[in-house]
Amino acid sequence: MSCLNDLSGNRNQREKVAQSTIKLVATNLIANEHLMEGCELLCLIKKALDACRYMQNFHKFDESVWLAKVTLKSHDYSEVLKHFIDMLLAKGQKQKAILLSVSLMMFDKAAEILLSCRLVMVAALLVDACIEADRWPESDSATATMHETYVQYAKYLVSLDNVTAALYYCERGGDQGRTLAEELLLCAR
Repeated sequence: MSCLNDLSGNRNQREKVAQSTIKLVATNLIANEHLMEGCELLCLIKKALDACRYMQNFHKFDESVWLAKVTLKSHDYSEVLKHFIDMLLAKGQKQKAILLSVSLMMFDKAAEILLSCRLVMVAALLVDACIEADRWPESDSATATMHETYVQYAKYLVSLDNVTAALYYCERGGDQGRTLAEELLLCAR
């Protein structure tokens, strides 16, 4: 029985050495401008996430997204797509970034982008729908985005002379919303 354990241990050691060698060759190929060949080798040794990262570093975002979709588990796939969203934003492709954020259920990110595009009403509708469906993320940054969205929407409603609705959204806008509500009530007197 100990003979089998020794063989198994030797086999595992050989596999690790082989993987290290293949990874070294893949990295060398990538460094010598043979990106796709190097990424293929990385995929052979189950290092597809590394391959996606290399592709993104070489601005092959479409290829990295495709590879991530067909090879990675959801957490790693989401990580690759988050980098893709950042690239889209850097290139000014905000509409695609919004759609991708929503498809990844990153609703707070989508609301942030909508606000940056001055699509305040759409952002508020998105936040309302997510809260109603219990899909809004629970984090400090998501709460801050929600409050900012509601405050901006309340200001928009004030510009339309709809103070009653503005006060409703001020209540949902955290401290900043309460301050705005106080200002609105003072102006109404």
